Amino acid sequence: MARKHSKYTVIIIDSHDVSSDCTDSSVEESSGTEDNTTYGKDKIVKDPTLGTGAFSCGGKYSTSATGPRAVLKPLVGTKVNVKYRPEGTGSGLPQDSFDAVITKYTETAPVAGYRLWTLETEPSDAWDDTPQP
Repeated sequence: MARKHSKYTVIIIDSHDVSSDCTDSSVEESSGTEDNTTYGKDKIVKDPTLGTGAFSCGGKYSTSATGPRAVLKPLVGTKVNVKYRPEGTGSGLPQDSFDAVITKYTETAPVAGYRLWTLETEPSDAWDDTPQP
């Protein structure tokens, strides 16, 4: 089994490559469930319903004009395209591309460390997991 280091991860949000400011990311696809239990059952019967997911990323704060505060904070409350490339950029490499609502941008300031930022999203509609062209 071949392994790929996380350092190759590329994250593009609303056409902005934020990879150089990221130290963590999380991508999740999941499914909702519907309770279909009927009378006489001893256990709950569940069936899958609509798919859902989540995407978040974060890292160390940057003061640059292209840093997360300047680029991502203004996007809170908007729907943008997210491209998540777990193995980097290149023809044939995997990519998840989806629209997502930016729900939260957070900055934290630990007393004995670097200022940090995180971004949370809620993906909307279908995900395209076609490899990169």
